[in-house]
Amino acid sequence: MAAALKADLCEIYTDVEGVYTTDPRVVPDARKLDEISYDEMLEFGRGGSSSDAGRSIEVAKKYGVVFEVRSTFSQAPGTRVHEEVRRMEDAAVSGIAFDRKQAKISIVDIPDRPGVAAKVFSALGRPASTST
Repeated sequence: MAAALKADLCEIYTDVEGVYTTDPRVVPDARKLDEISYDEMLEFGRGGSSSDAGRSIEVAKKYGVVFEVRSTFSQAPGTRVHEEVRRMEDAAVSGIAFDRKQAKISIVDIPDRPGVAAKVFSALGRPASTST
């Protein structure tokens, strides 16, 4: 509807004040993001966050609809979702979406040489050392 009306902003009201770096119910120190790109928002959904609005985000991206995720219960500013801006490229990690039953790791810009991936994944596969 916002795209058809050529709205400057679409506000999405929910029970949280915006998009957080991770689930604040699990990680009390999670931070609310002021802004996030469409692609990051879609990746959160694929990564296991509770966002089930993937198709709506895709439509917003296609038509350039800027939207803000806000709380129904608060006047606090929410998280603005829009096309990626230069500042966003500087962040190595925006947030963490998780599902306690699975793990997904994305590694970018590693050298394409034999043995590099093996080093990374063998380290991840080793049992954690325990100290007494």
